[in-house]
Amino acid sequence: MTTERRTACVGKHREVSLEPLLGQPFGSCYEVNQDGILYPAERDPIGEWHAAKPEDDHRSNKEIFDRKDASAQGLSHDDIARLKKQGVAGDELVQKLCENSATFSDKTAFAQEKYVKKKMLKHLTRVRARQPSARAICEAYFYKQPATTNWMRYDALGLLLLHANLGANAQPLVVEACGGLVAAAAAERVGAEGASGRVCAGHAGPHCNSLDIIKLMNLSTAARECVVTAPLTALLDARARWKRGEDVDVSAAAEETAIAAAREAALETKRAKMAAEGDQTQSLQKERAEGWRPKRTAAASPSVIAHLARPSEGFTSLILASPALEPLDALRECLPLCAPSAPFAAWCPFSQPLADALHALRRDRLAVNLALTEPWLRKHQGLP
Repeated sequence: MTTERRTACVGKHREVSLEPLLGQPFGSCYEVNQDGILYPAERDPIGEWHAAKPEDDHRSNKEIFDRKDASAQGLSHDDIARLKKQGVAGDELVQKLCENSATFSDKTAFAQEKYVKKKMLKHLTRVRARQPSARAICEAYFYKQPATTNWMRYDALGLLLLHANLGANAQPLVVEACGGLVAAAAAERVGAEGASGRVCAGHAGPHCNSLDIIKLMNLSTAARECVVTAPLTALLDARARWKRGEDVDVSAAAEETAIAAAREAALETKRAKMAAEGDQTQSLQKERAEGWRPKRTAAASPSVIAHLARPSEGFTSLILASPALEPLDALRECLPLCAPSAPFAAWCPFSQPLADALHALRRDRLAVNLALTEPWLRKHQGLP
């Protein structure tokens, strides 16, 4: 998703124009030259190993000692800087580094490819147009701005969606403080075309937590419209009134009528003020361009809150990912809003609050089939 200026920070370049990316298919590879301009490039070979088989390569690295003072490299830092100023492309620069290395030819094919990969990561700036998905955005935030998503890894996000059993036509309650990452991932699964699911992003305070990541997901219209925000106090109050036998739908309809009347009165006052000033050029409603989408997530209306809190409905699942809330207290308040036998999942950066909640839920017999899971993610390098 590009900004109005359509520039982005790529590597060491602060303002790179994203115009060449517009209209191109996902997966296209581009390289950034010394002037900070994107131009098409071949598919990034980094990560694709084509080394010879061990039985075909009789060289050995045991006699090679790469000095830390870089004396094995014939090109100095000044030479590399001069080549970059002359406009030498990144792949050509890596090729020159390999040619001027005194130990490159003696290395095994596998070690040579590792050397090339290391130099390409340092001197070659390439980008690939990727389709925005929950995993891609979660991974990007984790390595660039982890505080925005409370240091949530994409493997933990996948476990949350798995244990909450999210799918089309589901109606989950999501209480999160991860910048909208969990709500966006839930909407990606729930808001399929033609589905009638709804994601309710509940918040404990008077104002909703930040859900800016929903705007970065490039969700479909159906997925964006299925997300609503609602305060937990309003949901709990509506559920309590339903249990007392009150007709919450009637009071919600009256409240919506009052809100609509107040909005119409304010609009009429503005029209009268504009007519008195004789301003005929200004319009009350701005013309919206084709494909316009609202930036803010819609707040649930009183009638929607009354429907969600109806005892015969209930949320099909619950996801709790707000480290600021005590997991046990939040689960005690939110579990009555769920339908019978509805799955729920709670995430926290620390294991002790979850362990306390697990023990209390088992002791009070409030849930069954409980488990405390710690995701374990490690990266491994392996040959084909």
